[in-house]
Amino acid sequence: MMKWSHTLIAGGALILLTNAVALLGAAYNRSDEPESLLKMTQRELRHNRWNDKDNSGITLRLDWRIASAKQNDSDIEYYEGKWGAPTWLDKNKMAELGFDVARLAGSYQDGRHYKEALPREVLLVLELDGQTYQQALRRAGEYAGQARAKQAANPNDENGKERVKSAEKYYQSELRDNSRLFVIDAGVDVQKLRASYPDRNRYAIVRGLVRPNIVRGNDGKIGGNISELHAENINVPLTYRRVFDAVAPCEVTVAFGKRLEPWILAASRSAAAK
Repeated sequence: MMKWSHTLIAGGALILLTNAVALLGAAYNRSDEPESLLKMTQRELRHNRWNDKDNSGITLRLDWRIASAKQNDSDIEYYEGKWGAPTWLDKNKMAELGFDVARLAGSYQDGRHYKEALPREVLLVLELDGQTYQQALRRAGEYAGQARAKQAANPNDENGKERVKSAEKYYQSELRDNSRLFVIDAGVDVQKLRASYPDRNRYAIVRGLVRPNIVRGNDGKIGGNISELHAENINVPLTYRRVFDAVAPCEVTVAFGKRLEPWILAASRSAAAK
């Protein structure tokens, strides 16, 4: 019985210590002016219980995206997704992030590249409703226009009609629903990145993982994938829980602190939110 009680005491102490460390970390993160402030909407923030009626907490998830290279027209809906290799995460950028690109290139030749493809923690730049999103929106519009033009040239093509419908639907989703939050750059020094992206209401710097990517069929071209964003989940304080009780447009001010971790500074429902 004594051993069991000791186990309970030790377990309880560990829980208390873990909670204390978490609280101290959160307090430190918020102990100064926010490193950045982004005003997002339901487009950039997804949460875990739109329909649940229990009293469990709500966690928001940053819905971030990347711009990857276009492959063909059928890839249009995946062009700005979360997966794939960002256009900017090339060999030079991977070297800048500390990866041994020469070793990676050699590992591709003798089949060791899977073992060498270990992730590295880096700093990632988030851009909200900036040039990258505008490029994605413009591309979706161009794709819809091309689909309409092809259909006009061959009005009896049933497949063409479906392509037009699909392209129009995707453009409307890009215009009204899809996230405008993109990871656009990476580095290892906060100050250098902030100097390149000084607008703290447009760009946030967070921590995440980048994994090497060696593309087959392209002479072992070296790039990278973003495998994790450390600041992806945000707990909703009880004060703002009602904002997310139902599916509705909302505006949320997300602050990023000294540890580059996010928290909710303000949240409200808004019929005007896009």
